[in-house]
Amino acid sequence: MLIGIVAMISLAMFASSVLAYSGPVTASASVQCTQASDCTTTILNLCAKDTNTWQCLTNGATATLTFGTVGPKFTGTLTTYGLGGSTEYALIYKPDTADRFTTWTGVGGKVIATFTGNAVGLAIDKDLGMNLPIAGDWNIAPSPDYCAGRNGWDYYAHCTGAKIWIVPTAVLTSGNLPLTAWNPTTYLFETDLVTYTKGSPTTTCVSGQCDPITCGIDLSGSPGFDSMVQGTTYQSPQTTTVTNTGNAPENPTISGDYWYGSKYITLGDGYWMPIGATQWYVSGWNTLTSTSTSIGTISPAGSALVYYKLTVPSPQPTDTYSQTITFGTGC
Repeated sequence: MLIGIVAMISLAMFASSVLAYSGPVTASASVQCTQASDCTTTILNLCAKDTNTWQCLTNGATATLTFGTVGPKFTGTLTTYGLGGSTEYALIYKPDTADRFTTWTGVGGKVIATFTGNAVGLAIDKDLGMNLPIAGDWNIAPSPDYCAGRNGWDYYAHCTGAKIWIVPTAVLTSGNLPLTAWNPTTYLFETDLVTYTKGSPTTTCVSGQCDPITCGIDLSGSPGFDSMVQGTTYQSPQTTTVTNTGNAPENPTISGDYWYGSKYITLGDGYWMPIGATQWYVSGWNTLTSTSTSIGTISPAGSALVYYKLTVPSPQPTDTYSQTITFGTGC
């Protein structure tokens, strides 16, 4: 869909800019979220646990994992406390079976990252090649589940999902799962179940509800330059306000086409000006090109003001010129 807003710019010689808009775009999906971070980011705490009560030890080692719940890669950061030393550890996804207390090896799991000693803001950027939890993971629908003490000891915020652990790499099988030994006093265990979906985000969280992402912008105002003398530069007194009409951060783009004169259409004799004769400004001056270029991120309901200036080549035939400037959505 294109929305044209006609504006004028001239050179005694008169020229007009036509602003075009591509969008809006709406993604599909709708799910409830327990907390605001569920739709985009999860913060998971891990801890050393008492193997009798399965509660976190008061003075035991801990870790904090922050990661995106949806994305082409599993990305995030990990920080641990109380591990230290020269031991190499692995952050792993550990699936379960129904008899998880006897079959604890985590077949089908995945090593997400490895590190030595304490991890301090360890950056994670890995293509897992799968969703968490995987289809065969008993924790997709455990019975009894992990909420409200229904399984005897856990009070997780999420009753179903995937387990993330930290284990010494010495218990891995050739650097991967399954685990070869059950040494729980050396492990850090999950304190909640999580999910990760490999793909592009389709939801954003608003007041505890994951709503479909809506991308859209509204344009107000077009540049006009009045009469200009060849070889001069002039800034338009008119600006364009680009407003984010969607519910997620927007990254609009701008691109343009040649300035075409009325005689160019009639005579085809080169009465035109290059795209780059126009410059635009949001936080700095940029030359307009035919390639879409970001104007910067705009928060929901926020806006950005775009300024323009034109440099007329010399010599340039006197004529009425027009240029199309296109803004595209980018969330």
